[in-house]
Amino acid sequence: MIEYNLTNAELAILSLIAEQPRHGYELEQVIEERGMRDWTEIAFSSIYFILKGLVKKGLADSALRPAAARGPAKKVFTATKNGYQALHNGIFNAIAMADHDNQRFLLGLSCLPLLSRPEVEKAFQERNASLSKKIKTFSTHPAFTTPGFPTHVHAMFDYSIALIQTELDWSERFLDSYLKGHS
Repeated sequence: MIEYNLTNAELAILSLIAEQPRHGYELEQVIEERGMRDWTEIAFSSIYFILKGLVKKGLADSALRPAAARGPAKKVFTATKNGYQALHNGIFNAIAMADHDNQRFLLGLSCLPLLSRPEVEKAFQERNASLSKKIKTFSTHPAFTTPGFPTHVHAMFDYSIALIQTELDWSERFLDSYLKGHS
C-alpha cells in the first residue's frame, strides 16, 4: 500500500466524495453548509484542481452523470479503494499526531465515525502520549533550569506548556467520554 501525504484540503474533499459521489458545485455547497472554511483552506476555485489531483493519484474516479433537469451532464467524483484507504490513514494520523495543526485535528474529528472504536482509542492514546512527551520536553528546557534565563523566553515555554496541557486535558476527557458512550 502506497502511503499518501494528503493536504488538509485533499483530505477534506476526499472525505466528502467518500460520503457520496459529488460534483464540484455540490462540494462547494456542502463546504459552505458545514462551515468547513472555518477549519480548512479550500477556495471554490481550488475544488476542481484538488479533484483532478485526487484522480491523478488514483484516489478518486470521475464519471459523467446526466443532469436531473435540462442542462449539461455533470462530472461526478467518487473515492476509489485506494482513496478510502488513504482517507482512513489520513483521519487516523490527523487524530494521532499532536502537531499544533488544529485544522488537521478538526478535520480528523469531523471524520471520526469512519474509524473503528479501537482505532479511535489508539489514535487518541498516541496523541495523548505525544502531548505528554512535549510537556516533559518543554519543562526541561534551559528556560526553566538555568538561572538568569530571559523572562520572555521562559514565558514562551510556559505559555506553550499551558496550551499543550489544556489540549491534553481535553483529549483525555474526550477519549474517556467517547469510550463510555461507545461500549
